[in-house]
Amino acid sequence: MAKTRAATKTAGVKKSGGSDKLIAATKRDALAARRKKLSTLGALIRRRLTTVVESFYDIGVALTEVLKSKLYAAGGHASLEAWLEAEGLLSHTQAKKLIAIVKSVPREQALAVGQERAYALIALSAATSEPDSAAELIAHGVVDGQPAAKAPVRAIAAAAKGERAKAPKTAAAKAKAKADAAVEKTVRAMLRASGLKATTVSVGRDEVRVVVPRRQLEKAAEG
Repeated sequence: MAKTRAATKTAGVKKSGGSDKLIAATKRDALAARRKKLSTLGALIRRRLTTVVESFYDIGVALTEVLKSKLYAAGGHASLEAWLEAEGLLSHTQAKKLIAIVKSVPREQALAVGQERAYALIALSAATSEPDSAAELIAHGVVDGQPAAKAPVRAIAAAAKGERAKAPKTAAAKAKAKADAAVEKTVRAMLRASGLKATTVSVGRDEVRVVVPRRQLEKAAEG
C-alpha cells in the first residue's frame, strides 16, 4: 500500500511539472504573438504616417499646376476656388497654404518640418524685415531660442505676430484692421442676441472662426 501511494505521489508530481511547462510555453507563445502584432501595427502606423506627411506636398504640387495652367477652366469653372468648392476637395484657404509651401519651401525641408510649421515659417519670413526666406529659416533660423525647424508652431506664430506689430502700418493695413474689428463686433453682437458668448472670434481673409463653449450650445438646445 505504501508503495502504491508513493507511486501515485510521484506521478502527481510529474503531471504537475508537465502542466507547469505547458503553461509557461503557452505564455511564451502568447507573448511572442503579442510582440509580433505590436511590431506589425507599428510598421503599419509608420507607413501611414509617411503617406500622410508626403501627401500634403503632393497635393500642393497638384494645386499649383491647376492654378498656374488654369486647368479649372477646362471644367467650366471661373477660378481655382470655384473648382475646389464644386469638387468638395478642400477649402480655398487650405489650398492657398499648400500652394505657398510648394512655392517657398523645397520638398525635403517641408516634409522634415511638417505642413503647419512650414507655413508658419513662411508667415514669419514675410513678416520680418530681413531678406531670409522660409527655406533659410528652416536651415539656419532660430525662433524663441531654438532651431526654427524644431520650434513649436505657436512660438513661430507669436514671433510673426510680434514682427508684424513692429512694422509701420499702411493705410490699407489700417483699413483692414478696422474692417476686421467691425466684423468681430458684429459677430459677437449676433451671438449675444442668441444668448451665446464666444471665447474667440478670429477674422481671416476668407472666413471667420468662432469658438463657443459646448455647454452654452447645450443649454440653448435644451431651451
